[in-house]
Amino acid sequence: MVNVGDKGFGLTLERYLRKAQEANQDALEKLSSGTVFTKQDPRPSEHAIADSLEFRIRGLTAAKRQVSDASSMLETAESAFNEVNNIVLRMKEIGVAATNTTITDRDRRYLFVEYQALRDEIDRIATTTTYNGIPLLNGNDPNAPESLIFRLGEPVISEDGGADDPNTLAFAGFKNVVVTAAGLGLGSARDILGGSDPFEGVDLSTAAELLVPEDGTKFATSFDEALARLTDQRSLFGALQARMQRALDFVDVYAENLAAAKSNIADTDFAAEASNYARTKILLNAATSMLAQGNVTASLTANLLNILN
Repeated sequence: MVNVGDKGFGLTLERYLRKAQEANQDALEKLSSGTVFTKQDPRPSEHAIADSLEFRIRGLTAAKRQVSDASSMLETAESAFNEVNNIVLRMKEIGVAATNTTITDRDRRYLFVEYQALRDEIDRIATTTTYNGIPLLNGNDPNAPESLIFRLGEPVISEDGGADDPNTLAFAGFKNVVVTAAGLGLGSARDILGGSDPFEGVDLSTAAELLVPEDGTKFATSFDEALARLTDQRSLFGALQARMQRALDFVDVYAENLAAAKSNIADTDFAAEASNYARTKILLNAATSMLAQGNVTASLTANLLNILN
């Protein structure tokens, strides 16, 4: 039989008590912090991997904000394109109606009053549509940059040392986007209205001048040419917006997978650690009780010897 008052057994109890305390503190720290990396269990290699994943996740989070901002810019331009498109369609209706002999010259003049108002509105939209100070529809504006650079992710250096970065998207022809009335090839009716008598109106031959396109070999009317130019420029923004949306979807999935991988490495398994905490608490109480029992037995033995002496 082992004597609980034996010195060697007491040291064994102290060792188990110390281990139980360390394990209990480690489980409590993991439950409190939510991470498996503690003073008792540092796991340096896994910690390094988790930090590397966190670094990538932070970069993807920043890229997501940048892609979202770029998408917002393109959506702003798209809304302006849509309104200009509607205006041009209405101007075409006016142009066709103005060249019809079933209306009077005075009625024709009324149509051109509306035509000029709509033309001025196109210029207003093209001039005032900006995003953070960047003119989106008027490349002639001095504040318009030569190109737009969108970053889709953190910089990537090619293996051959080239300057091409697959995570950058450039809109090199941004200066060529001019959605003003003149840029679309739409003539002004201001001179026609100023040179005509309000009571006599505008004759048919004068009205037909506004329908003549700049490139008569490709387009039937100036309105057809304007719609073609508008559609061409609008398609550039639409293509960029479609790619931004795909890039945003990719960044979301990529960041989600990396976060899941980091969680598997660094996050505490609360069910397992709660069970471990309860187990070490029982061991700690048991070791403490046994060590106290050994001390009591040794004390009783010493008292008995004193009595006998």
